[in-house]
Amino acid sequence: MRRPTLLLLSAVLGLGTVAGCSGGGPYCDAVDDAKEPLTSFGRQTDAAYAEYAQVTADIAEVAPESVRKDWRTIAKATKKVVIVHRKAGFRLQDMKDEVKVNALSQQDIDRITAAHEAFNDTRTQRLAVVEHVDDECGIDLSEK
Repeated sequence: MRRPTLLLLSAVLGLGTVAGCSGGGPYCDAVDDAKEPLTSFGRQTDAAYAEYAQVTADIAEVAPESVRKDWRTIAKATKKVVIVHRKAGFRLQDMKDEVKVNALSQQDIDRITAAHEAFNDTRTQRLAVVEHVDDECGIDLSEK
């Protein structure tokens, strides 16, 4: 009687381990739910950056301690880009419009440049979370 119970317990515990390796839980679920904005971030629009800032902040709340700081750093830098563009009244999608860029004050240009540089400086954190999500959840967020 004891042997079947142990086999059943082993099978249940084994499945739990396999499921843990392939994803699941609040962190992997949050990443999976946000996969579209995380993988299509190349669009430089106010809406894309705002959504990216929100989903990275949401993921940071449920991320494992080992990558929580990385997610928060990314979220903070992205939110800063959104904020400086709003304050300047300058949409991200207008970054290549020379006339609109030239209409900005030097102060706004400096703030926007600093925010974008700070975001670009999160490259290490972005690579770390992509690798972690792949390893932990089996979700590929890498650039194609």
